[in-house]
Amino acid sequence: MADGREIVTLNNGARIVFDPMPGLRTAAVGVFLAAGARHEADAHSGLAHFLEHMAFKGAAGLSAQQIAEAVEARGGVINAATGYEMTNYFVRCLSPDAPDMLDLALSMVFAPDHPESEIEREKGVVLQEMGEALDQPDDLVFELIQQACYPNHPLGRAILGEKDTLKALRRDDLFDFAEANYSPRRTVVSVAGAYDRDAIVKRTERWLGARPVRSGPVTQAPAPATSGVRSDVRKLEQCHLVLARPSASATSGDRFAARIFAEVLGGGMASRLFQEVREARGLAYTIDASCDQHSDCGRVSVYAGCDPADAGDVASLTADIWADLAANGPTQGELDRAKAIAAAQFAMAAEAPAARAGSAAYELLTFDRMISVEETLGHIGAVTVADVARVGGDMLASAALASAVGPKAGLAAAEAFVSTS
Repeated sequence: MADGREIVTLNNGARIVFDPMPGLRTAAVGVFLAAGARHEADAHSGLAHFLEHMAFKGAAGLSAQQIAEAVEARGGVINAATGYEMTNYFVRCLSPDAPDMLDLALSMVFAPDHPESEIEREKGVVLQEMGEALDQPDDLVFELIQQACYPNHPLGRAILGEKDTLKALRRDDLFDFAEANYSPRRTVVSVAGAYDRDAIVKRTERWLGARPVRSGPVTQAPAPATSGVRSDVRKLEQCHLVLARPSASATSGDRFAARIFAEVLGGGMASRLFQEVREARGLAYTIDASCDQHSDCGRVSVYAGCDPADAGDVASLTADIWADLAANGPTQGELDRAKAIAAAQFAMAAEAPAARAGSAAYELLTFDRMISVEETLGHIGAVTVADVARVGGDMLASAALASAVGPKAGLAAAEAFVSTS
């Protein structure tokens, strides 16, 4: 047991996490797999995401319509998501329905039909999804910074894949990816809320208990980034910029300090970037900083949408404020505020069944153990001014990266950030 949560490990290494929440009448049930876009071969870019789509098209003899009706007839909500390192299938439902909803989710993962008649049709749907992403400059600019940070590596590819690789996918590719990646040790069933524990165990054992023990593929960490710019020049009203530097990974001891750095830099309305770039100078409607962390790498990024005439000033101010924060660290007031925000956000998420189920699975798949709310809050509380300055200094000593979408002024601003940083 860990802070009220229970882990049940099957003989083959598959795990179930139970997180009881007294007083609830609902449950969140999910199947989480340590498999995503970074586990694809180059020629199969987009496969993990397409596999997620196809799981909804038929499983264990149920058609796509029957899957949808099975959930909605009981008032449930089903969804799935594919990331670079994890895929999950998730249902929110009334407590008595949790075992059946989990059974359905497990069937979608481990007994998909992948009907040939649906494959080409669904490729058309995903192609539309790609087109939608390309039409949104604030999405595209983040795809470009991902490419700049991790060139020639799976993390540098779009999760949706490329048109050519998507069109080339075949039914056997779907089964082969699942066979190679959906091993018991890389599978976590996570349940939070109110539920029938014994029924959850029985449904999980039905689907997972007899699956063979297998080791998953070994992934390679990306090479250290080198400074660079990726851009897409377009006729738009705004320049969309992302300015970034490599930072701590999700498993690094500095992961919390890096998140605090991003919060002070541009995490909210009281942040340095918001106050200087938007409030004091009116150079951008949107400017914020984020900290993206994978298991073996990470980055801090600043996104800004601004008038092309102001792009150079936005990039220059961002570089200056970033450098000052790294050189001198935050004030004590800034540090206290950022830590309070981080702690509050984590604590608030810990009160929602879906977030709790997802967090438990993430902890097991990333750290191979449960991490209590108290432990996480302790890590946040322990971050010092010196810690934040140190991770900032590490960032300044690494590559400067940028992406831009919009008029040429954005490209010039991105290039200036990289060349002068």
